[in-house]
Amino acid sequence: MRVMPGRPDMSLLYAKVTTNLQSGMGVSMPYSAAPLPTETTDIIKAWIEAGAPKDGVVPGDDGRDLNPGVDEQGELILPPPVRGVQLKVTSPPVAKGTEETGCHYLKLPSDVDFDVNRIQVAVTGGSHHIHLYRAYDRTLDVPDHYEVCNQAVDFDTWELVVPVQLRQVDWELPVGVAFHFRAGEQLLIQTHFVNVGSLETVGEGHAIMNLQAAAPGTVTDHAGTIFGQDKDVFVPAHSQTTQSANCVFSKALNLISETGHYHFRGREFSTFLWDNGARGDQIYDYVGYSDPPFKLHDPPLVFAPGEGIQWQCYWENNTDNDYKFGPFTDTNEHCNWFASYYPTDTLDESITCVTKDNVLTMTVRNPK
Repeated sequence: MRVMPGRPDMSLLYAKVTTNLQSGMGVSMPYSAAPLPTETTDIIKAWIEAGAPKDGVVPGDDGRDLNPGVDEQGELILPPPVRGVQLKVTSPPVAKGTEETGCHYLKLPSDVDFDVNRIQVAVTGGSHHIHLYRAYDRTLDVPDHYEVCNQAVDFDTWELVVPVQLRQVDWELPVGVAFHFRAGEQLLIQTHFVNVGSLETVGEGHAIMNLQAAAPGTVTDHAGTIFGQDKDVFVPAHSQTTQSANCVFSKALNLISETGHYHFRGREFSTFLWDNGARGDQIYDYVGYSDPPFKLHDPPLVFAPGEGIQWQCYWENNTDNDYKFGPFTDTNEHCNWFASYYPTDTLDESITCVTKDNVLTMTVRNPK
């Protein structure tokens, strides 16, 4: 039955929108678009559990806006930190059926260096990701401005610090661990707002990020970020495709967080321990597209030099189009892995793991 009142587990509608399909049920919905957000599927489940009434209010739906973090006028809300800085950026409207990745250049609004042990992010609807980068070169000075930047940034120039795909994030690092920021340093916030399929950007895109400063004398280790990217991604037409890539660490590290990233055809993202060419235990798994979880490892996962991670993406492509690696959600695909770790050997260290033409290049990057 499409809907069996009181039984979401027996309702084809609920199976379709949660990608919980068995043989003979066809493909997930919405067709060839990003799945519905969890907030919406939870309401569908509550409606079915209440007997699927034709009208009225059911338990689980209190009528509130399913877009938390905005006020009655639609303004994004995130109070600034008591100790630290707040960064705000605004992207121009995105026309229906299009998307735009933008680079916002700005300086850290602080006249002193400080360590950040808590990061909060709030973004308006239609956001596909928001990344915070900083310049390795301490002398780099780019005038404050916004520009379209649909291709990846130059990893030799920009260090990824915060990768976010969720609308809201409140991340507190482990005790004694923090990212270090320099007074007035050059920053770049990359936003990606989409107005295609089930992702809708209404008007301007807004993003707010709080960098909360750790109390002086409490930091024992500094954190870095890992950007894993598989440039060999290829998802053929009318296929169910799985592809994996590896990141082998050249140094000992403690992994404290991770998340995945793909586009509209993506249906499952997983990571596994990797040692001497052998896959080990699964440490991360997410089924769906919308809002992949930002997983914290507490206690951290400990890696020795030569050990690493394998990340894997699974896609369902029900269209006549092939999808290759690229920046656009509607016409390209991705399989990226983001993670954070400690300790670093310098205050500004990060790691990139890039696979291209079946060759892995792992680089520990430090400031100039």
